[in-house]
Amino acid sequence: MELIVDHVMFPVYFNNGFLEVIEAEWRSQNAGRVYSQPQNPVFKGTYFESKSFYVEYLSTVKSEPYWSNAVYVVVPKAHWSHYKSPALMTEHFFLPAFGCGYTLVSPDFPHLNSTVAKNQTYDGFTLLISRSLEQELLRVSGQSWILPRSGKVRVHEKLVHPHDIVVINDKAKLVAPLLQPNPVLREFF
Repeated sequence: MELIVDHVMFPVYFNNGFLEVIEAEWRSQNAGRVYSQPQNPVFKGTYFESKSFYVEYLSTVKSEPYWSNAVYVVVPKAHWSHYKSPALMTEHFFLPAFGCGYTLVSPDFPHLNSTVAKNQTYDGFTLLISRSLEQELLRVSGQSWILPRSGKVRVHEKLVHPHDIVVINDKAKLVAPLLQPNPVLREFF
């Protein structure tokens, strides 16, 4: 089965001001739709859409538990039972373990990228992941998967951990994570 990447999340802890910086940086790229949503009880979000998947930066509230960079992949709920002790399970999201680099999203989630980006023409994002995350994704929920045939998800040999996730645009410039002192990311500045 071919994996469907819905979106990629980069969280920060209770730092709404940082989201303003991210939004301005994304808008300066003059591509895709960039927008923010109002604060909710758990987080405030800033979003950058593309046809294949979207990127979100979330600023959590102080009461929220550990969050980590994650690729959200669409997996039918029938496969969620493969994991016996998930870190989080809600109506539409399933986190197998904190820091694992991915989260399952239900095909019934009303805000899937395939729904919200129907009219989006920009499709310039590429997701770079570590070999370790690739190995996890290829066997999500105990199934056998392949990465998207579109080539929008690729392994970058200098990324190491499952939560080492990078999104670049069609000019090979960094979309996320931004403003992190990671020498691996220098090639995308």
